[in-house]
Amino acid sequence: MFKDYLANLRRIGRDARLMIATQAIMGFGYVGLYAVLFNLYLLRLDYNPAYIGQVNAIGRLGFALVGVPAGLLGVRFGPRPLLIAGEWIIVIGLVGAPLGEFLPHAIQGPWISLFYFLGFAGASLFFVNATPFLMAVSGKQERSHVFAVLATVMPLAAFAGSLCGGLLPGLTGYLLGVTDADPAAYRYPLMFAGTLFLLTVPLVLATHHGTTHKRDGEDTVNPLQGMRDAPLGTITSVAAVMFLASIGMGITMSFFNVYLDDGLDVATALIGTVTATTQLVSAFAPVLMPVVIARFGHVGGFQLGRLVMAAGMVPMALVPSLHVAALAMLLITAASSISQQIFTIYSQSAISTRWRTLMSGVVNTTMGCGWAITAWGGGLIIEHFGYNKVFLTGAATTVISVAVFALVARRAPEPTR
Repeated sequence: MFKDYLANLRRIGRDARLMIATQAIMGFGYVGLYAVLFNLYLLRLDYNPAYIGQVNAIGRLGFALVGVPAGLLGVRFGPRPLLIAGEWIIVIGLVGAPLGEFLPHAIQGPWISLFYFLGFAGASLFFVNATPFLMAVSGKQERSHVFAVLATVMPLAAFAGSLCGGLLPGLTGYLLGVTDADPAAYRYPLMFAGTLFLLTVPLVLATHHGTTHKRDGEDTVNPLQGMRDAPLGTITSVAAVMFLASIGMGITMSFFNVYLDDGLDVATALIGTVTATTQLVSAFAPVLMPVVIARFGHVGGFQLGRLVMAAGMVPMALVPSLHVAALAMLLITAASSISQQIFTIYSQSAISTRWRTLMSGVVNTTMGCGWAITAWGGGLIIEHFGYNKVFLTGAATTVISVAVFALVARRAPEPTR
């Protein structure tokens, strides 16, 4: 079995490896650096959790609104040019957002929100097309291993980024002669994180899949052609599951570092260390994904992972402790990294190749909607009822998503293992 595992790893092709490297940079720059620092930066600008939730909601709305158009454009032009366009838009959005600090307060918030929206819109353009691209450049035999490696590499990169995210405000503040309570200590690390995405462009340009030009007279693809034949029932059902499942993870994405800073008064460097530790330990969990799929199947594996996530949110809600929060986040991120990749393979394998980009677009749209609603509503819940209620809400909706998926799985076939 172990020999077969290694053999499948060796089958991973050049294009898939380049995409994994690309997403490793994204893991370092966004999931690590930017995600740790952005909400803390907003706190240093004297915005409260409710407003931070609104900014996060606007950003995630950008992810949602671009999802379906990104999928249709991917059908028309192929995923590769959309990947490159998404990378450039990410750079513009993430570098531009911190520049709003220099503007008058009346337009500072809208500027930050607009460019954060752009950053997420670019991310949607990228990730909607990244999944079909990886499906296209990997065979059935090694596909689960490709996604398992991806789900391991990104958290490892995020671990390094989170560590840097915890240390850079102090270092930047020292160089500028300010403390880490000053927004300037966060501004420049955020801009640095945004510029890192420039490194992803040459990696995608180096791939070969999708570079063949059409011959003269060859028909172009109309992304809306044959839409009546699209498996809309399957796509809609799978998207509904992802909407519910995204709420729990959206809550931890949006408010975990805010909770540590604002709720538990944890120092920035320690927040970075805690986040990095959870990313590091959870990075090795996806290695077990092929084993989980072999034992429980795609349906059972996803359900098990989400139930573990829900179980992790309950102690975080009930016990206001850094140690409890760190252990809970460890469970949540590990289970999420496995179950999310299993769900990706399931959703892409449940339909024909023709509709995979559309499926990816719709699923990413509903996931973005779930994140947006979570960020906006979660901020209001925190403002009026406290952090414990928002984490309990995440646990409840995660359990509901498991029940709904059990119904959906009766209609959509289990992918061939």
